Amino acid sequence: MDVIKELQNSDFFINPLPEKTVVTMAYVPFQNAVKLYSPEHGIQTGTMFPELNKPFMAYDKDGGKSDD
Repeated sequence: MDVIKELQNSDFFINPLPEKTVVTMAYVPFQNAVKLYSPEHGIQTGTMFPELNKPFMAYDKDGGKSDD
């Protein structure tokens, strides 16, 4: 059973943005799960959602990777 496909085809699926948007208003799109990490990988990365896995990479002022 594919839980993600079932959710996408159900009443629980939410459009990412409102149908009527207003100019100059900031919007944060709703997240609809497309795929999930395994529980083990989710614990290692801190999220079950690949779309939210944005590791922080420190760079120095010249654009090089920092050793700190």
